[in-house]
Amino acid sequence: MEEKAKLIQAYKDLTLEKGQFPVSIFAVCEKAEVPRPQFQQHFGNFGQMQQAIWEDYFYSTIRTIEGADQYAEYMVREKLLAFYFTFLEVLGQDREFVKMFERQMGVWNYNPECLEAMKPLFLAYLTELVEEGKATEEIAERYVLGGDYPGWHWPQFLYLINFWMRDKSSGFQRTDQAVEKAVNMGFDIMGRNVLDSVFDFARFAFTNKR
Repeated sequence: MEEKAKLIQAYKDLTLEKGQFPVSIFAVCEKAEVPRPQFQQHFGNFGQMQQAIWEDYFYSTIRTIEGADQYAEYMVREKLLAFYFTFLEVLGQDREFVKMFERQMGVWNYNPECLEAMKPLFLAYLTELVEEGKATEEIAERYVLGGDYPGWHWPQFLYLINFWMRDKSSGFQRTDQAVEKAVNMGFDIMGRNVLDSVFDFARFAFTNKR
């Protein structure tokens, strides 16, 4: 295991052992059996380490879903569902550790420090999905609001993480329901709907009035 991975694993282990995030770089290096000066080669501080951990969760999710043969054939709605379900499965492998971020995440905190490095990765991924959805007409092209679609999903993403952290249902069934309802709602809003038909008719009526 490379030094960076050893340091991260030591950080996670100490967190679970002590019931709180470590504050001593020396303790983490000692646990990882990595020389203290090497810590600075990988992380400036523990905040950067936490961000790297969440980045790893994201990249692990992307590798998993894109490695599945059927993923490329999914509709965009199905791709986002696959991302959320897989991301939460990845978090589930570290559930007790991840729950230590519960206070930092907070229901109303839209920019948790631990997700600072991961947020642009998530938004870039959503931007790709939105563009694909526009091309397949799963997502309506709205010039006033369409550019904001990816950003709309960030609060949704945070909501689902917070929901999962607090979910005590068997097999996280309530979280599964929350994911499906959240994604379906989002695509119902982004997809062509009755308001689009109303606007189209109004535009037609206006341009063809006698």
